[in-house]
Amino acid sequence: MTTDEVMTMAKLDFDGHELRIRFSAVERWATWRREVRVPLAAVRSAEVVAAPLRSTRGGRVGFLISGVLKIGRWGLGTGMRQLVSVRRGVPGLLVKVDETAGFDELLISTDRADELAAALTSRVGR
Repeated sequence: MTTDEVMTMAKLDFDGHELRIRFSAVERWATWRREVRVPLAAVRSAEVVAAPLRSTRGGRVGFLISGVLKIGRWGLGTGMRQLVSVRRGVPGLLVKVDETAGFDELLISTDRADELAAALTSRVGR
């Protein structure tokens, strides 16, 4: 496994109906998913998180390099279900979703966090 493979970030996009997160090979191993699709109707809020490594809670099932990256499911023992793929130095997009999405929060590092948060926020409640 190369450093480039470990540091490859999830790809986020959305159309008029759903948010799609596609994971890299390493992320797939840690999240047990190739991709996640969330109906836009399930999105409750979206915001940018400047330091996403600090925004996870509870226990985890996944991959952690302290201070560098977190990938997997967080929130064990807290009642909060977070799907996480975040890296140091890259802002995070925190998307709060309803129970139909299978998680309570999605926290994903992306260089497009500002753009995606604004676009998703404009669609919440439609």
